[in-house]
Amino acid sequence: MSAAHCYVLGMRSLAGLALASLLAGCPSTTGGECLNDPDCEGSEVCGRDGTCASSSSVRQVTVMWTVNGAPATMTSCAAHPDLFVTFHAGPGDTLGYAPVPCFTGQFNIDKLPLRFTSAELGVDGSAMSSTKAITGATVAFDLR
Repeated sequence: MSAAHCYVLGMRSLAGLALASLLAGCPSTTGGECLNDPDCEGSEVCGRDGTCASSSSVRQVTVMWTVNGAPATMTSCAAHPDLFVTFHAGPGDTLGYAPVPCFTGQFNIDKLPLRFTSAELGVDGSAMSSTKAITGATVAFDLR
């Protein structure tokens, strides 16, 4: 089974310059780009979108799902074994993971910036998906 891969879509001005700065070992500043918490200054954390942020501006979210109202299992997920999870902040500002194994029934993410206000769950490689607002620590879906 392959590991989930992250992809970030969005418009970032000077992204190449920021990457060059990171590779050169230049310290980041508030909102700077990062790969890990030590790349950020002071008490900032590295958000899952790759930007430094205060710990109060990120959260943990669990996306959970069932299949036709039943728990996700290898059997119930046979028709769509791989899913994708995408978090939306606005037009062109998304953070996604794929493939996500269906049988796990959940996807956890920590340090998700608060600007991401909805979660989308869908079948990897298909147009089948559903989007819900993130109103708490858990977003629940039922795959049909």
